Amino acid sequence: MLKMGSSASTRRIPPVQKLAEPPSVENSNASREVGGHDEADSGPVAPEGIIEPSNPAAPADTLADITDVLLVDFAAAKAKRIQEFSEEIKQCLIPVKEGIKHIQECDNFPCDSCNEHMTGIKQVSRNKNIDRNAAADGLAIDTDYCKMFSYRWSKGELLQQIEDADADAEELTSQNQTMFTFYIALLTSSFNFTDKSEYFCLQMEKDGCLALISDWFLHLIEGSNSRNKWVDDLVFNAMNVLDNSCMRVRALAPRHHRIVPALQKFGESRGSLTQTIAFMALAKLVKKEEADKLTTNTRCIAFLLSLLRKCLSNRDHTTSTKRQTSKKNIVTVITLDAEELVKSVEDLAINDNNKKLIVAKGGIYLLGKLLKPRCTIEEKTSAANTIWRLAFLKENKEKLRKDQDIIYNLTEYSQSEHEKLRTACMGALFEIYESRLPENLKSKKTDDGSPQRAPSDTAKSTGHIMLSYKWEHPSKPVMREFKKELRKRGYAVWMDEDHMMGDKIGAMADAVENADMIIACITSGYQDSQDCRTEASYAYECKKKIIPVKVKADFKPSGWLGGITAGKIYYIVQKAEFVSEVLPSIIEKEFAVQKETIPKVNATTTGSQLPEQEPKSPPTESQVPGWDSKRVQDWLAANNVTSRNKALKSINGTQLLQLKKQLTTVPHAFYQSMKDDLKVPYLDVLSLAAALENLE
Repeated sequence: MLKMGSSASTRRIPPVQKLAEPPSVENSNASREVGGHDEADSGPVAPEGIIEPSNPAAPADTLADITDVLLVDFAAAKAKRIQEFSEEIKQCLIPVKEGIKHIQECDNFPCDSCNEHMTGIKQVSRNKNIDRNAAADGLAIDTDYCKMFSYRWSKGELLQQIEDADADAEELTSQNQTMFTFYIALLTSSFNFTDKSEYFCLQMEKDGCLALISDWFLHLIEGSNSRNKWVDDLVFNAMNVLDNSCMRVRALAPRHHRIVPALQKFGESRGSLTQTIAFMALAKLVKKEEADKLTTNTRCIAFLLSLLRKCLSNRDHTTSTKRQTSKKNIVTVITLDAEELVKSVEDLAINDNNKKLIVAKGGIYLLGKLLKPRCTIEEKTSAANTIWRLAFLKENKEKLRKDQDIIYNLTEYSQSEHEKLRTACMGALFEIYESRLPENLKSKKTDDGSPQRAPSDTAKSTGHIMLSYKWEHPSKPVMREFKKELRKRGYAVWMDEDHMMGDKIGAMADAVENADMIIACITSGYQDSQDCRTEASYAYECKKKIIPVKVKADFKPSGWLGGITAGKIYYIVQKAEFVSEVLPSIIEKEFAVQKETIPKVNATTTGSQLPEQEPKSPPTESQVPGWDSKRVQDWLAANNVTSRNKALKSINGTQLLQLKKQLTTVPHAFYQSMKDDLKVPYLDVLSLAAALENLE
């Protein structure tokens, strides 16, 4: 978030303000400050340093109404908060209310008096000698500031005059300059107040201010007209109003997803700071399946990391940078801190191209510095989560293994009392080493050679069925119903809500290793989750049977998830009540070849049971090389692969094993070869893949 504010202490909405689920707001010490600096004057207009709360929990996918986000008893909360205001704040708000009233009622808007009042409000937003948290709360609760914003911003013809100004002109006309002065002050004030107050962010949403900004952004990218420098100034501040609001109240982000194309366009800016802020805001708004829209570039990542590097060189973990405004002698001074910057790196690292750029531009070194003891818990947690994401690329794993300080600190904090930090560190280590934490990481002198790993082909099963899913709706209720129905039929079931206390990564690894099979509820959220990616990838490495279930029929897995589930049957279960209808088919098609190893917890259970007869012992891989084409044909027929394709009829045992190897290591190549080279019908390919997977 960008801010044009001062340095009041971190705070949050008081207890009387209960936020309706799903959004939640947490304290944090992240800060980003923006202040004007007139190089013709003696120094910066805005004071130094802002402490900003907030990296709230992730929002739900949709919000039907603003009441889903607003406080449950907003009136009572506002009344209580007003009682808490000091006499200084109450006196500060008196001229602000008078100014707002004049701006709303002015027949000659925008007049010089309008600008004088707006400048006064802007100075309140920058005044480091008052409690700016309380001042921002007061603007939201006890004034009509947001209504005034909405009313005056909706006068689109005035903004249009600024947009139509001659881009080659040195200055705006007198009339346009008066309008620009008002609107830039309006956005600057809003920029600072959204930095300080959840109340203010929510009121901006309730009164339609954020929607008006979103509409304006979309208007600006219509057609091919370029923006002039005055519009660029307005865009920069407006982006940060939205970014602040979505940072402090994460549940607002889905409501403004429609501006993703505009932020992508602003991300093409030649200004490094504007481009970087556009991507930081974009990372908050994109949906889980839209990671490709976060593909940035070397310049943007390098600039973001350079700011982080500067923060880490200062004791307070902050740094300042400048942005040239539309006036030659005026720059905007931006103060940022390490916590928000590393969180932005974490957000952008969801994109695989960005993973490469972050490492290429020295990101591993900076993330290592953020794991040092003097860093905050929030900084360490974001750094560990970013490392976890980077480790999903094989080339990054090797580089991370060689950084002894990172491995040592991840190991140390994997025992932390802070759950989020502990889980992030264990997840990072697990992914770096592709299995359980090696014993030789207990001391700082880490062996750089090949780590001790739990070989995937030796993972033994104790026979339970593992349910893998993202904690979201409707995945969770569907998986709970699977657990209920499977246990009703007598199967042993492992579900994380029953077992995930303490070492979550270790519990997950044990569950995978001891599973006979995994039923995975795959969604866009599952595909995006680093926890789910680690879990499913480990199951694949351990050669566990994965049965994919979809709660949305039109979801198409891609990337890593597409590779793991390629060629498998997808079972559609859109609601929990449909589980009982689909489960018998899953049992018949997926459980039959493994039924002797799946223990029943209740032998007298009735219902959709497995067949009574025991299947014949399947052949082992060691027997296959000696097979001739006839023996292969017999095996194919026994496994319901009835293709008349000539290529399949002529293969021998050795070639069959090569197909299995290709299916295991490069599944995309396997399916492509079947389709293009051998011309095998798709349904026959699915049958062949299932048979090869069961060839032990």
